[in-house]
Amino acid sequence: MYRSEIPGIVKALSKRKLAERYRDMRENWAFLASVATNGFLGLAASMSGKRRKPKLTSPDDFISKDFKRLMEQMFRDNWARPGKQTDWAPLIQDAKEKGLRGPW
Repeated sequence: MYRSEIPGIVKALSKRKLAERYRDMRENWAFLASVATNGFLGLAASMSGKRRKPKLTSPDDFISKDFKRLMEQMFRDNWARPGKQTDWAPLIQDAKEKGLRGPW
């Protein structure tokens, strides 16, 4: 290992630690808070005289927006965006026109 490689290694390790922190927060603490909140909302809705469905929470509601934005900036290339998914229909049509066989 060379001295010039150390900053890159430290940066990669800090990204990994931040990703683990986000995963831990989302899968453990935020999930637990979401379950507890949804339970209390359900209990309150059943005790109230009104018959409307309570607004349920998700684990992402308990994570700060600044932290989520930081994670998106750091891992922008690794996270799939809904608009960036491959549309397979034109590729399949092209393959059919060329006479290729496939599972379609």
